[in-house]
Formats: sequence, C-alpha cells, structure tokens
Amino acid sequence: MPGGAYRLLIEAEAGTLHTAFGVYREVDPPNRLVYTWDWEEPEAAVGETIVTVEFIADGASTEVTLAHEGFAAAEAAEGHRLGWTWSLERLEGLFR
Repeated sequence: MPGGAYRLLIEAEAGTLHTAFGVYREVDPPNRLVYTWDWEEPEAAVGETIVTVEFIADGASTEVTLAHEGFAAAEAAEGHRLGWTWSLERLEGLFR
C-alpha cells in the first residue's frame, strides 16, 4: 500500500548487518513497485533515493527491471548497482 513503510535487515557475506528502510510510493500489482531507499547506519546513509521495479510478463517468464536513482555521489550509485546485480542474479538462479 502506498505510504506504508518497510525496514529490511541485510547480512553481508562478512556477517556485517545493514538496515535499509523506506516508504512505498507506488504499488501496482503485478506490474510495478516504487519505493524510497536509504540506510539506517550513518556511515552507509546515502540520503533518500528511489527504487523502481517493473515486472513484465513474457510468456511463461517474467522480466524484472530495476532502476535505483537519486544518488548524490557516483560511488554510492556504483556500490548499489553492484549490490542489486548480485541480488538479481541470485533471484534469477532460484528460477532456473
């Protein structure tokens, strides 16, 4: 539901815990999800950014596209790109 909040605890490979949080801005099942994103830990905080995930039916498959925008620094954007790529590759592996 738009306006609803989430808080996501992520454990990195080294065992470090990171907490993402935000608010859902758009929920359009089964097509699109838009939400804000930032980190609770001050050393990781990037400021409020926007994640847009789209689900496109393709026969018996679904194509997932993800855009994460609004970073103040290129380094933060690149770090998140690597994290999302890692996550989506693992998600794809669950369905092979």
